[in-house]
Amino acid sequence: MEFGITGPAQSDNLFHFTGRVGDRPNDVPRTIQKMTPEQRLDAIIGERVLRAFPPFGPTTRCVCFSESPPDHLAFLVAAGRVEPWGIVVSRDQMVRTGGGSVAYVPDKVYEYFKNTGMAHWAVRVGTGSSWMHEREWRVPCFKGDGFRLTTLQAILIGDKTWRPSLVERSAPRSPGARVKDFPPLWRESPIWVWDSSSASIVPHPPGSLC
Repeated sequence: MEFGITGPAQSDNLFHFTGRVGDRPNDVPRTIQKMTPEQRLDAIIGERVLRAFPPFGPTTRCVCFSESPPDHLAFLVAAGRVEPWGIVVSRDQMVRTGGGSVAYVPDKVYEYFKNTGMAHWAVRVGTGSSWMHEREWRVPCFKGDGFRLTTLQAILIGDKTWRPSLVERSAPRSPGARVKDFPPLWRESPIWVWDSSSASIVPHPPGSLC
């Protein structure tokens, strides 16, 4: 399945930010809540796993993403809603994984979603809602703790000098030997570096920041 051309208010880039600013759902372990955005990203890249937790309201575990065209990404960072650290997937990847965009609905409609066990597909927009600043996508996870990452659209970092922790892998042309190297996702994915001076992304090809 492939999507057609996106409009100027849309994006094929869906961001899972590891540096969201503000409260976090109660089900997220304190050990993860205490981690820095860099530490969370490091764990995701090294383990190749995105862990799922229930978002605010629903009880179904989900992995959440934000659809962010370039101007909107700059807005989110400038507004202090997110820090520029995370991973990026495409719409096609999202749908193939079983995810999709959520509905933004009034309280009464949200109650219908909730009563039918579908609250994870909706965001409440009534009094007290603080989630109107983004267009959210979710992948519900009914089995296991999350899902494994194979390929990425990109990895977003807020510091060009940052590198993930080294991991062990088989040494080329040396059977049985092990060497330390950057994780496969880091070596194989484009790296997008956030430039605060221009409020924009500077892309780097796979392997160029190893």
